[in-house]
Amino acid sequence: MCAKYKKGFGYKTINQRLPVILTKVIDQVARDKNDIGKKLGAGALEEVKDVIGELAKLKNEMVTNKSIQRTGSAVWNEYLANVAKKSFNGIEECVRWYVAPWLFVECYMYHRMNEAFRTSTFLKTYDPFRGQKEEAFFESVEPACVLGEFVLGSKNGPELLKTLLEVSLWGNRCDLSISQGESNAQDGNLVDQLVPLREKILANDSQQVWEVLEKVRKSSSSPRRIGYILDNSSFELFTDLCLANALLESGLVDNVDFYVKAQPWFISDVLVQDFHWLLDTMASLTDKPVLVQLATKWKENVQTGRFSVVEHEFWTYPHAFFEMKDSEPALYHELGSKAFLIFKGDLNYRKLIFDTNWDFETPFPKSLLGFSPAPLVALRTLKADCVSGLPAGVGEKLSEINHDWMNTGEYGLIQLSE
Repeated sequence: MCAKYKKGFGYKTINQRLPVILTKVIDQVARDKNDIGKKLGAGALEEVKDVIGELAKLKNEMVTNKSIQRTGSAVWNEYLANVAKKSFNGIEECVRWYVAPWLFVECYMYHRMNEAFRTSTFLKTYDPFRGQKEEAFFESVEPACVLGEFVLGSKNGPELLKTLLEVSLWGNRCDLSISQGESNAQDGNLVDQLVPLREKILANDSQQVWEVLEKVRKSSSSPRRIGYILDNSSFELFTDLCLANALLESGLVDNVDFYVKAQPWFISDVLVQDFHWLLDTMASLTDKPVLVQLATKWKENVQTGRFSVVEHEFWTYPHAFFEMKDSEPALYHELGSKAFLIFKGDLNYRKLIFDTNWDFETPFPKSLLGFSPAPLVALRTLKADCVSGLPAGVGEKLSEINHDWMNTGEYGLIQLSE
């Protein structure tokens, strides 16, 4: 898929969403300029100007449909060459913003943005999205308290697991990239909202997930370790931790490895510091005892190794996941050592199925194109024009009702591949 078709969501992304996001990053850096200068000195102040210049240049290339430029990354340059070879007779100058694969271009913008910071001296660790992510959690503190009370007061078992799978799924609606950085916080009691939302889950393999995890629990291999490939921070991360907590408390698994991005990505994606910030912030909210109690438990899980946080550059590469076996064989092998994998969110889903316009009824495992390091489940609210594994006739019926139904975040998927 690419952005040359004006009725597609790819066009809206490249033409509207990404320029707005990049403009807000430029504005954020400009607002932080004086604080950066005070903390880090005149050299840092000069670098701020250089970074803003690079970001403005990037935005100009985007809006004027320039060629995709090589960067300082050998991985990205090799991928660009492969895109040119496959679709543009090897001519890299033809790989432009509106005709290159949409997923590649969208990831490229964040890569170039990060390169502007990471090649600097003083701003290597600067996260332009940090304030937005933190504010998003504070806007969702009350719903988090309600969910926390539910988790602590519920009996572990298949019904709780199915409920928290749905909670984690709908937590994926709190995505700042789809709202261009505008507030997209959870409102109200998410557990109470699950019943009317259930009809919006177009494929629901919750029961099968429970059965697979029961097999994991009964297996003789120990420790029973799963991989949780995270998406968004703030309230969505809180829902993910609630699900992981239930998996541990029920004895289904022994350890959960949370995989996070290695650099700021798609505004709200989880970084290592976002993970620990959430636990530290929960622990500091002494007027919210349920959050303090959960933070204490989860911090202890981190200290004992029951929870671990793992960052890897691959999650910010342009590759689809079926390419992992060749491009990052060590990571593929690492995932293959897990008893089970959970993939969160729209971007991870797009990479799972190669961002391809599959027939709606194509079986989900088939659309993974051989990516099968371990049994996995995808939890995703739909925010892009690709999906597979739907029951017969569902996709066609929804298309008659609303042509843009795949882009709204209104519908969800819980899809298993064994």
